[in-house]
Amino acid sequence: MADILVILPVIFPIITGFALFFRPVSEDRHIYVGIMTFTNMLLTFLAVILASDELIILWRITRDLSIAFRFDFPARAFSVLVAFIWPLVTLYAFEYLKRRPPVDRFYAFFLSTFGILIGVSSAGNLLTLYLFYELMTFMTLPLVMHSQSREAIRGTIKYLFYSLFGAAMALGGFCFFKVYGVSMEFTPGGVLDIAKITAEKNEEMILTVTFLTLIGFGAKAGLVPLHAWLPTAHPIAPTPASAVLSGLITKAGIISMFRVTYYVVGADFLRGTWVQTAILSIAMFTIFTGSMMAFIEKHLKRRIAWSTVSQVSYVVFAMMLLNADGIIGAVIQIAAHAMTKSCLFLAAGVVIYFTMEGANYHYADQLRGVGKELPITMTCFALASISLIGLPITGGFTAKWFMASGALSLGNFGMAGIIILMISALLTAGYLLPIVTDSFFPGNDFDYSSVPNIRLSWNMKIPLLMLSIGALITGLFAGTLINFVNTKIIAVLL
Repeated sequence: MADILVILPVIFPIITGFALFFRPVSEDRHIYVGIMTFTNMLLTFLAVILASDELIILWRITRDLSIAFRFDFPARAFSVLVAFIWPLVTLYAFEYLKRRPPVDRFYAFFLSTFGILIGVSSAGNLLTLYLFYELMTFMTLPLVMHSQSREAIRGTIKYLFYSLFGAAMALGGFCFFKVYGVSMEFTPGGVLDIAKITAEKNEEMILTVTFLTLIGFGAKAGLVPLHAWLPTAHPIAPTPASAVLSGLITKAGIISMFRVTYYVVGADFLRGTWVQTAILSIAMFTIFTGSMMAFIEKHLKRRIAWSTVSQVSYVVFAMMLLNADGIIGAVIQIAAHAMTKSCLFLAAGVVIYFTMEGANYHYADQLRGVGKELPITMTCFALASISLIGLPITGGFTAKWFMASGALSLGNFGMAGIIILMISALLTAGYLLPIVTDSFFPGNDFDYSSVPNIRLSWNMKIPLLMLSIGALITGLFAGTLINFVNTKIIAVLL
């Protein structure tokens, strides 16, 4: 039973997703997709609650290589997040995609990606992680290319190039870790054969391999220098795809980096090395660059995409502090950002979906009065914005508080990181709050009589409300999450 509980949330949506290609096009597709998505959400929750943390081998390739899964505590935490957000975005897609066919192909790959993300989070060894990491790239390509416009095809090719280049770097790391590891299974503290590495005087080589592997997996997280695909691909994809690409797919890169850092190489091996300093420096540079580019960008979805470049690197920064406060900050930031950024993209999608005559809602500086037309949407946008900025009581504030606390242990270098976090928060306020104020307070010259009565469908309202409230809950009830991280993750890793 435990074997089935671990594997079923991975394979069930993949099978049911591809089954859409063999079903005749019919009006009941939404019922089918909704039932399959909801069922997999329940299967994931059952696995999180009931499955043991034993390694489950699905297929043994050789004596040392296998496709295996394990629902350890990091896997449970990320799987819950995916299972919460995915059905909400699917519900939103039912309305949004009515104007953007073909929908059967989209739902087939969208549903399959649900299972692949669970596979990434519950991978029991580096081979399984790499396999599902690659599968995720190919499953999300049709989502990015959905419109099949020339711009979409160019963006998809760019996304493919960066993803494959990063994956190739990660594959090189896999080969070295296979030779210098005592096991291929993810093990808290790492699997490196330190005696062998020391005897052969290969410490620098392993550090270099680790650095390149982290950069490779960082491509999905939008880490400089493999970040350029993100502000290109996210805006051209349909809004439901943009939401999960930004909110969850980028976190697959984070999960992969986390596994390499704490379960393959080990924090003790990296602490105080040039690799830690280099990744922290790159993360800080990415945080600043993403925030600055978002600040000057006028296109609404591209601005939110550049924001993702910045905000996801907060997690990289926190994770590479290699201390307890850093891990707590990283976990809270993953949860808060996933809900916040999904909400922002869905809200932007609603605004674009209901574009009024004579208006161009694709651009952030042309949204005067939108809050009068779409009050629920822009209220949710405002709540998500204050979390992203990091104002008190939100999950974003709690995450950044622990990041700053963890950075203090690094002395002057850590202080530089804190300054970057503060500058980024100011820039975030600069590129999000004007949208909110202009939408709700358009000025005395605004023609209020021209505001149309827009009836927002319930399957668009519910995801926006739940995601924006979720971003606040991660801050209001952060104590529960902190206790979980302290007892179930930090106690094992540090």
